[in-house]
Formats: sequence, structure tokens, C-alpha cells
Amino acid sequence: MKIITLITFLSLMACTVNVYDYSSHSGSGGGTLPSDTVFVEDEPEISLDTLLSEYDLLGDGYVAIEKSGSWSRYVLFGCKTETDGVSFVMRPVMEVDTVRGLETRVFSLRFTCKLSSHIVEQGEESALLSGRSSAVAGRTALPVVTGTEVVTIVSDRTSYPFLAEESESYDGNWLPDGTLAYDAVFTVADWMFKDICTTERQLVVSSATPEFRMIFGDNERRLLHQFFDIFVVNNGEPPILPVGRNSY
Repeated sequence: MKIITLITFLSLMACTVNVYDYSSHSGSGGGTLPSDTVFVEDEPEISLDTLLSEYDLLGDGYVAIEKSGSWSRYVLFGCKTETDGVSFVMRPVMEVDTVRGLETRVFSLRFTCKLSSHIVEQGEESALLSGRSSAVAGRTALPVVTGTEVVTIVSDRTSYPFLAEESESYDGNWLPDGTLAYDAVFTVADWMFKDICTTERQLVVSSATPEFRMIFGDNERRLLHQFFDIFVVNNGEPPILPVGRNSY
């Protein structure tokens, strides 16, 4: 009995109930429909099941995978660099949605940066909290507005500045341990995503305010290469040739 009740409940959840008031409209037979007439319209069924898994890469990193119906998302973890007072993490993300056999891919980069308070000046603090330059100091988060460069990613000799005005989301906060952290997400073109993930010589992240410049190591570039080759190029399958550390 409980199973039947649950199935009935889920069926109703997949439908939209519309109530129409026909008190002032006559039907073809000359009668009038009651004002509480209910019609049930079928909506596309939404899958409630999301499969979560992880794919380990060579090196200290992995890919988190989410799948639900025709939609899937792949996030690379482990691409990070740090120096005295600054820790920076970059997470490439690919979302894939297939509708009627047509595949759509959306690429994005998520940046998470933590800075010790001693390297952040008062004016810089306000900008990092709010995602904008401001003459007003203080630890109050403000909305993102135009004109502020978050960071610049340098792939070999090509520089890609990321502005707060172009972010999908931006959040800055003081953490309990006294460090200032911000998290920003940017949607990027497929060619830019490829260039950053497949850089051959060096990958650098830099910031003008506060000023820092850090280089991603060989392990991080290897993780980016694996992520791009396995999930972007080969749709989640490893290359035909055996994968070894020297392959990346």
C-alpha cells in the first residue's frame, strides 16, 4: 500500500495542475463549466537520481563526476599553487547536456583564493570582499559590479584577464582563521578552456591587487592535460594508448 501511495505521489509531482475559472465562458453546448474545473497537463519527467563518482588521475588529483539523465558535470580537483600568504585553486568544469541527440557543452573555471591578512591592504580588502574597487573600507560584502580584475591566467605567452563584471558568481568573506577568501566562477569559450588546460611550457596566475604571481607546477599541468584528454576529447574514456606518467 505504501509503494502504491508513493508512486501516486511521484506521478502527481511530475504534473502541473492548472485551475481555470470558466464562470463567464460558455461551452459549445450552451452550458457553463464550474469555476473549480481542474485540468492536469503532463510535464517532462525530471530524474531525481544523480549518480556521483570519482575518477583518479595520475598525480595528486581526481575528477568528480555527476550524472543525471542526459546531463553530466565533470570537475577537476587538485590544480593548486601557493606561496607565502597566498593559496590559489583553479577548478576546470565541463557540463554536458544532450537533448534529442544534440550535445551541448558549457566550460567554466572556478577560482578559490585565500590570502593572509598581513598581505591585504585596507583598500584591497574592500575590493576582494565585494568584487569591485571601492573607496569604502570594511568587512561588508557588496554586490559585484564592473571594472575589477580578479586574476589573470597566463598560458605560455597568452594572458587571460578575468574581470569581476564577467563572473557568473563572486563571493568574498573573512574566514574564522583570519584569512580573506574569495570564490569566483567564470564561463569561458571552448578554445580558451583548451588553451589553459593544454599549456605546454608554463601556467601562471597573477594579481595586481594585492600583488602576487605564482606558477602551477608540472603535476598541476599534467592533471589539466589528463582532464582535457580523457573527458573533453575522449568523453570520459582514457586514450587508446596506455596512460603513463611520461604521457603528460
